[in-house]
Amino acid sequence: MRRLVLSATAALAVAAAGCRWAPSAGPDPAAQPPPAPMLAVSAVRAGVLPMHDELKLLGTTVALRHLTLRAPASGRLVDFRLQSGDRVRSGQVVARIVNREIEAAQAGLGVARQLDPAEAARLGRSVRRHGAAAGIPVVVPQRAVVVNRLAGDGQIVNAFEPLADLIDPASVYVRAEVPIDELHLVRPGMEAVVTSRVRPGARFAARVAALSPSFSARGVTSPVRLEFAGPQRIEEAGAAVDVTIITGRAADALVVPVAALFQDAASGGYYVFTVGADGRAHRASVRVGMRSGALVQVLDGLKAGETVITSGGYALSDGLRVWVADDNQNARGRHS
Repeated sequence: MRRLVLSATAALAVAAAGCRWAPSAGPDPAAQPPPAPMLAVSAVRAGVLPMHDELKLLGTTVALRHLTLRAPASGRLVDFRLQSGDRVRSGQVVARIVNREIEAAQAGLGVARQLDPAEAARLGRSVRRHGAAAGIPVVVPQRAVVVNRLAGDGQIVNAFEPLADLIDPASVYVRAEVPIDELHLVRPGMEAVVTSRVRPGARFAARVAALSPSFSARGVTSPVRLEFAGPQRIEEAGAAVDVTIITGRAADALVVPVAALFQDAASGGYYVFTVGADGRAHRASVRVGMRSGALVQVLDGLKAGETVITSGGYALSDGLRVWVADDNQNARGRHS
């Protein structure tokens, strides 16, 4: 009986040892934690470059000085061929006024030819000589553009009667309307650029001359006057124009693409996502300044050279693992 008990005990010990030393089958795959999600993104490095801020407005050209071309004397207007849009120079003779006495002499010459043909020939030479010299010239006082023609060739006019309306092209300026919520951005002396369909492809340098002290009839805009600052200008009044006022400049602005910028719906502030050395996205609150095209200036919260994410949208979150597919350009190179 004692032998039987010892044998059974030995068998149980061997079985237990075999169970303890059996090779392991490895960890259970179902028990492993799932891999952290990773988002493929594109990114650029924040760069430094010159930048300016713009305010775009609509406007119209206006002539400050209007001129009226008047008849210098009473008589018949002859050789008057001006038309709307014609450009005239200072001292140019555009017509003549033939007085009534000359016309009366010419009418009498016809009667003289019937009564005394021999004497009429001598009288005719005298009438032609003095009649040509007696025509009073209509002279343009200065360089101008014809707006409207007010008299016709051959018409009898009185002294100082208007013959044409003119404008001084050098007095043409731009009147633009500034929304009242952006009026604080505009100051006299600011640089501007004017473009118009009347001069396709041309860009005219201008400058803010003055702000109006009154608002429009509806009270939502205020007029601003801009004067041309270069040798080239629009010389037509009433032309529709586009105005771009340069409201700010920075020689060394820290910029990122607008695509990298997010706005917090709760606070109204802005933030970006940077890529850290740990390969994760990190949310960074920033203070923005000027905007120009696809770029925005960052005043605080970011340093030059930091990599900011430009794709992924609101799928991004703080601490999310990211894989940058494109980060070999800075903001200047990517958007130049």
